[in-house]
Amino acid sequence: MEREKIKLTEEELENFDFTGGSKWELRGEVYEYVDEIRTDKYSDGPSWDTVVKRKSDDKYFKWNCWDAGTHNGYIMSDGDEYQIQEMFPKTVATITYE
Repeated sequence: MEREKIKLTEEELENFDFTGGSKWELRGEVYEYVDEIRTDKYSDGPSWDTVVKRKSDDKYFKWNCWDAGTHNGYIMSDGDEYQIQEMFPKTVATITYE
């Protein structure tokens, strides 16, 4: 199954608060916060994936953001393309012994 990708234009990137919040609006669609996944171990500084759910069709998406320091601020990262990528939720069972 191919994942939907939403590539942001330069203008959308400038006006899109990808660092935090509980709701985002993009191209007439509303996205609600679901989770934040720390990805610090893969970057040179604080970084995380923000997982959201699109209200119109209940699809899940994520984007990565990292703190590039005081001179550069927060950056939405995805190589050369700034995009939001569809994700598929997965339930994982964990066994604990008490």
